[in-house]
Amino acid sequence: MTSIENVRESYFSWNPLNDPEFDPFIIGNGPIGGKGRSLLFAVRALWDSESDDLRAVVLPRSRYIGTDIFEKFISGIPCLDDLVKNASPEDLEAEFLKASLPEGVTKSLSSYLAEMRDPVIVRSSSLLEDSLKFSFAGKYMSPFLLNSGESLQERVAAVETEIKRVYSRIYFPAAVSYRQKHGLGDDMMGIAIMRISGRWRGDYYYPTTAGVGLSYNGRRWTTRIKREDGLIRMVFGLGTMSTKRGYARTFSLTNPFLRPEGSNAYNVMKTSQERFHAIGRENGELVTVDVKEVWRDNFRYHPDFSIYASLYMYDENQGYFTPLDKACIFSPAEGKVCMPFEAFPRTHKKFFETMSKLMPLLQEKMGTYADIEFSYEPLENRLELLQARPLWIHEAREQTMPPELNGCVTILSADRMVTDGSCDSVKYLVLVDHRIYSESGDFQRIARSLGEMNKKLLPEKYILVAPGRVGSSSPELGVPVRYDEITGVCCIIEVGIPRTGQMPELSYGTHFFSDLETDQVLYMPVFTGEKDNVFDEEWFERTPFEYGEHKAIRLYSGDFHVYMNGDHNIGVVACKTMDADDAAMTN
Repeated sequence: MTSIENVRESYFSWNPLNDPEFDPFIIGNGPIGGKGRSLLFAVRALWDSESDDLRAVVLPRSRYIGTDIFEKFISGIPCLDDLVKNASPEDLEAEFLKASLPEGVTKSLSSYLAEMRDPVIVRSSSLLEDSLKFSFAGKYMSPFLLNSGESLQERVAAVETEIKRVYSRIYFPAAVSYRQKHGLGDDMMGIAIMRISGRWRGDYYYPTTAGVGLSYNGRRWTTRIKREDGLIRMVFGLGTMSTKRGYARTFSLTNPFLRPEGSNAYNVMKTSQERFHAIGRENGELVTVDVKEVWRDNFRYHPDFSIYASLYMYDENQGYFTPLDKACIFSPAEGKVCMPFEAFPRTHKKFFETMSKLMPLLQEKMGTYADIEFSYEPLENRLELLQARPLWIHEAREQTMPPELNGCVTILSADRMVTDGSCDSVKYLVLVDHRIYSESGDFQRIARSLGEMNKKLLPEKYILVAPGRVGSSSPELGVPVRYDEITGVCCIIEVGIPRTGQMPELSYGTHFFSDLETDQVLYMPVFTGEKDNVFDEEWFERTPFEYGEHKAIRLYSGDFHVYMNGDHNIGVVACKTMDADDAAMTN
């Protein structure tokens, strides 16, 4: 067995029940699942390190429920097999909610919640989530709870309800189809109950910053940084904004001043965070707060708010950023507040130094690339580790330089965020027309139409070309298609349209990109109007195509070829030329 295999074996065999510091946090005697075990493994590695900075990393106040509790629970549900086969997801959940958790769970939860009134999250932590290859990102559920009931009994009952709901998700279609697709068999659910990082700031509860970190940067935006340098994807507020394809600031750990979107002020503004996630005091639900509406109040809670937020002023050129303070006066026609994190790399070097030690250490201890979630309070230099797991990267594919494309026309090309790989002789290309997408406002209909086109083409693979961020939870940023609606895609090309604000974004670390990695889907962004980027709209207009169920969806048939080289950051999509008589226009 090689050294790296020994390290991985040690990582997967580590049991927190054998650690006297963690054993009191565990309810039950079985495995606590992937999220829980990996987090405690990572915290143990940090606390045992020789670095004062790493030993200071905080584990949120938490409890972990073993899979033996799950097994006891489902054994008490009558006719479970029939329910799983015949009941709707809603009816299945209802039966789970009627059942009782095993004796001892209520007592342990009461002890945990007795002195803690902050919001909590009930996180899924299944056995299959502890995997080098399959992320299960977004396949189960992790609900928030305000934890504000008048009595302890009421608060405990609320947590128990959410535990049962998480348990039921083992049998929901999203998880079942994912397991079936990858031949994974059955799963068992552990639970991690954690205090949500942050504090109450007026009507909202959130940490100042949060995000995801990766020890490997598989989609570099410039050859000036290395893949092994790692990256951070950071947001203001709750980290849920960073695990979806919304606005976030991406930093290379070795050169945090290099922005993926470049230095053009307009492009920086278009890709900067304008809203943040928080928990609302009124209903205890996740809310989206528009910083343009609350930025003056934010100075009351964040005296360093200008480190994250800036004032963008419009002019006849690309516009410009100017420092923000509470006394700024401007009209919406003159400018707007957004959060480009412009001053953060200069003012918080300590954070990047800590992360530059933390990510390599976890990679060394796990024996594979590491993927974390964290929160950070800059004024206190308080770093909390919320999740740590292996980051699965597909085995190295051949680094193919684009060949001499004789008899082909290049219709798309890119110069950043490119991975290695190729797709030859792909029969179909599906295009989302950016003009119709922006003007129609039929965002959800267009997304569903993509799903119908996917069904039509299966089992054939196809290339998807779309404006902005495919799979975004914010439709104005890109098509809100679900990953299970594009299962036939072999390559995704995101086209940046600056004038409409639909810009690709390095979303590595999000649930969407975790699925891309698992299924080895190629990806590249094209930034229209920029050097070494091609989006040949004339080709798409003159070439025959079929409409999908929505006029924004076009299907092109041909002989398409994709070539990508991550070392050189070169990506090309080419099509073999054909005579006009070879196909008839059907639009």
